[in-house]
Amino acid sequence: MSKLKLAIIGSGWIAEKMAITIAGMPELAGGALLDLGVYPINFALMAFGTDIKEIVSSCVKIDTGMDAQESITLVYNDGRMAVLHSTMLAKTDRQGIISGTKGHLIVENCNNPQQIKVVDQDYQLIAQYDAPRQITGYEYQVYACIEALNNGWIESPYMPHAETLWVMTLMDNLRKEWGVKYPWDKW
Repeated sequence: MSKLKLAIIGSGWIAEKMAITIAGMPELAGGALLDLGVYPINFALMAFGTDIKEIVSSCVKIDTGMDAQESITLVYNDGRMAVLHSTMLAKTDRQGIISGTKGHLIVENCNNPQQIKVVDQDYQLIAQYDAPRQITGYEYQVYACIEALNNGWIESPYMPHAETLWVMTLMDNLRKEWGVKYPWDKW
């Protein structure tokens, strides 16, 4: 394993040096959680809902006091768990994997699914679904907005205001637990 590890790391395919820019600035609500962590959180909530019993988390901060990466485990009342990770220190695969007793789903790019693979308990691919090609990944938001405007809705049924506020409260509570504070925070 160590020879393989050295060969891969030494190949130059990934870099160790990382740049922190706007994402690390408190005055711009910087940090990995609000920039990137919201996607795995929403993915978990879409898959398992909000009946959460406990949240266990930790983060690594940079010198500006902002979170650079975090691990969040959502423990549900029915015994399910969602183990989430986000980082601005590395390029990740952005996969979302949902495991069950008869196999698992692999969602490529959990913040804007491009493809879903269904894998059985013998690790055989049994189905694959590709999403329609997109330009930016925001098309679905534009379509939802147009639908809401055309129907006179003040909110989209796909992401109601209450759900947005629930997620923001969850993330604010995590930031508070970690001591990641923005200039306007009153805690």
